[in-house]
Amino acid sequence: MLTTEIAKTFLEFLKLAPRYLIALSVMAASLLFSSHQLLEQIGVVEFVKNNRSVLGITLVVTVSLFVVSVAADAISLIKEWWRRRKLYRHITDKLHTLTEDEKQILRFYLANNTRSNMLRIDDGVVQGLKSDGIIYQSASLGSMHGGFAHNISNVAWDYLHEHQHLLTGTTNTYRT
Repeated sequence: MLTTEIAKTFLEFLKLAPRYLIALSVMAASLLFSSHQLLEQIGVVEFVKNNRSVLGITLVVTVSLFVVSVAADAISLIKEWWRRRKLYRHITDKLHTLTEDEKQILRFYLANNTRSNMLRIDDGVVQGLKSDGIIYQSASLGSMHGGFAHNISNVAWDYLHEHQHLLTGTTNTYRT
């Protein structure tokens, strides 16, 4: 039962936010490395003398956990950046190889300067653009006959505004 409580307390300690780990580290380092005169002035000489090993372990553990926390956050940021970069490349590569039907759907957005279009969800071309991340269904309310609202992604919107020639095709029509 005692080991269960110790393990539980230790796990709660591991969940501390980095700012608390920094505070514990600074406290332990201050007590360990302060001059004898300062420790006398604040009245903790005996405490430091009796608990030097505990303060040392506290310093090592909190600094280690803080470093791990910072490294984990950095890895998460890098993963998110990499995921966004892959999605951007996928969308822009796909925009360079559009079929005429896909161009007709995307022309509507630029021709009307709108980010929304009513499209049928049983249309394979619409589903292809959705699966490529170029458009997405923005509303769950709609009908099979009238269609559902589909918005163009920010990446596709910005890229097509810069490269409008990608929508040049065999026709000059657009569809909703």
